[in-house]
Amino acid sequence: MVSDRTHGWKKAYIGLGANLGNRIENCLKALGLLSAQPEIDFLRCSQWYETEPVDINTSKWFINAVAEIITALGPQNLLSNLLKIENAMGRDRKEKEDRPIDLDLLFMEGVLIRTSNQQIYVPHPRLSTRRFVLAPWAELAPNLLLIPWNKTVSELLAELPQDRPEIRKLNQKETQGDR
Repeated sequence: MVSDRTHGWKKAYIGLGANLGNRIENCLKALGLLSAQPEIDFLRCSQWYETEPVDINTSKWFINAVAEIITALGPQNLLSNLLKIENAMGRDRKEKEDRPIDLDLLFMEGVLIRTSNQQIYVPHPRLSTRRFVLAPWAELAPNLLLIPWNKTVSELLAELPQDRPEIRKLNQKETQGDR
């Protein structure tokens, strides 16, 4: 049964990442800021993964996860909220550099957007090539069909090379140590 609060709300998936500071704490803080908004309900989060940096010149590895939410916000407003949280937590989006938090709108139920000014793409245009997105996401929604690729999350994950980038799921003890 759907409650009145969630009637008309859409499910969305948010990619979380950080390679500065207490990486897991940074991601948890971002989730807290996101779920504190009345138009967003946090449902669940994947396990944490440690990932070799991709498309960034750094030696600092990332912590990554994917969160499942439901929201009354449209994609532009949700993305705007993600960017505000990044900004509040010290993220500078001017360069591809180390970051205390990285939040990406990966997917929103029933939404397909490709803007000409490249301000917003839903689903995220590079998610099909990113093991650090697909591996945690497959824990939450392995059979979710992603229309632009006409494949599920788990099918896209299976197509990626196994060796690069390096990624590993953290165990419970390791997640306590990163904080």
